Amino acid sequence: MDTIAISSTKASAKSDKTRKIIDLPNDICRRLAVQAAAMGTSVKKLIESMVISSIQDTDDEAIYAYLTQTQPDGNVMLSDEEMAETMEWLRKKANEA
Repeated sequence: MDTIAISSTKASAKSDKTRKIIDLPNDICRRLAVQAAAMGTSVKKLIESMVISSIQDTDDEAIYAYLTQTQPDGNVMLSDEEMAETMEWLRKKANEA
């Protein structure tokens, strides 16, 4: 496998970028090189643009739903009973106002 070098440190003090190291199969690297040459760009720029456009196309709501299910910021999720009690308390509070 070819390795595309992208370390996990900041690229420079001026930029807001991070470097990572990824491993790609040789045939994929060759295909990327051919595609990049046909587009008149470097493999690095091609991969960067592919990753960025892929992430920009990602649904923000799907990402948020995944994160709230898997990483609830240390908060313990309420049980159904606790949720019902909380909703009842909120309804009472809203009616008082």
